[in-house]
Amino acid sequence: MSGERRYDEREVGQILRRVAELHAREGEKTDARSMSRGEIEEVVQELGISKALVARATGELALQDVRNRPVWWAGGKIDLMFEDVVDGQVDDARLSQMIEVLRRSLGDPGQLKQEAGARIWSATTRRIHLTVVEHEGRTTLRLEERMDASVTLGSAFLGGFAGFLAGLFAVVLLKGVVIKALLLLLLGAFASTGAVAGWIGGRALWRRRSEGHEAQLRQAFAAIVALTDGLASRQSPPDE
Repeated sequence: MSGERRYDEREVGQILRRVAELHAREGEKTDARSMSRGEIEEVVQELGISKALVARATGELALQDVRNRPVWWAGGKIDLMFEDVVDGQVDDARLSQMIEVLRRSLGDPGQLKQEAGARIWSATTRRIHLTVVEHEGRTTLRLEERMDASVTLGSAFLGGFAGFLAGLFAVVLLKGVVIKALLLLLLGAFASTGAVAGWIGGRALWRRRSEGHEAQLRQAFAAIVALTDGLASRQSPPDE
């Protein structure tokens, strides 16, 4: 087996990530099982990978879980973040390609600035930021969006208010056919039911909007990360 191909750390990471994606895609066809952090550490130790990297990866995953968590009252997410760490450094030419991906996806020229060692591209029409930070030969890429919470609340509120008015209008239509006491009873029931139905509708509208934003950013970020393929190998000095 001496002639069998060997894979470097970057390729091992890509293979493991792809295996995980294929495993998830198989769904019920495979015997999926959860793993504790200790079990994951045992696996990576067999691969010769430091357990400290497991701690770092789980911490980053926990942060992404918090940032990408749906908000119950809004019906969807208001905070999105995609992050990856790649080997090598991103030069200006490659960064320009990444920014061009965002410009085409968002239809927004945006603005690039440098702040405390980080290069940050920000959209002008939405609160979207691409951050590129280099440290010890590696580069962190982070694409995030904070959607306007007031718009989120407004969607649910306006939906509830529209439902409330619809309930009142329904009672007015019944004014001539029911007695006054029953009319008052129906007023509260119809108005509250309409408000709840409207709020649920507002949440559904925001969920659709947030899912659209998430899909758009996920696709753009995948294209950005793809631009870093082979980055480290091209920047490594040739063997003596």
